[in-house]
Amino acid sequence: MSKHARIYSPLYVTLCVALVAICALAVVAQSGRRVRKSEAMPIPLPEATPMPTPVPRPKPAFSFIVGLDRFGDFSRVSLYAYSGVLRNCAGRLNDSPVVRADIASRDLSRADAVKMAKAEKETYIVWIQLRADTFSGETGINDDPNNVFINYAVLAPITGKTATQGNTYPRAYRNKGINLPGSTTTGDYYLNQAARGAAERILDHFHVRIRSRLQD
Repeated sequence: MSKHARIYSPLYVTLCVALVAICALAVVAQSGRRVRKSEAMPIPLPEATPMPTPVPRPKPAFSFIVGLDRFGDFSRVSLYAYSGVLRNCAGRLNDSPVVRADIASRDLSRADAVKMAKAEKETYIVWIQLRADTFSGETGINDDPNNVFINYAVLAPITGKTATQGNTYPRAYRNKGINLPGSTTTGDYYLNQAARGAAERILDHFHVRIRSRLQD
């Protein structure tokens, strides 16, 4: 073996050992390095829609209880007609946001209405009676049971005295030429209109204004 071969042989071995060591360190470093997992993006949850807070209705400036005498001077009108009068009168009063009107739970005579008014502190009693629309104000056996008018009175709380009263007539609405058939379940259309007209006159007395008034 030549002199140069003897010199390069240990150097070659040293280089090989160094290269192997470097590769081994690289493998160890790679094996020790943790692979970071990709973090999942959070899914945004829909925000809960807040429930609107109900606005309480302000205390009414006027409150009424609407009652009717079914067994007075004119008791031949159908129950549906009586119910229609009560609902339409109370409903028209309630068209004003400053008014609350309820329907009496039982029939009221005039004496009952006065007694009820005296027991109230703030509520007025609206007493309604249907009367025959004849010259004598009384009905005969052969008369039309629907030929009636509305007599109403508003009784003040505590005293029971009459605050206002009046009459409204279904024929005033028939004379307008409007011919709408009445329903057997809602009462007579023109009688209902007269009940609404009575409610409007009551509101006028207390200076309460409403829209879309009836033209009577």
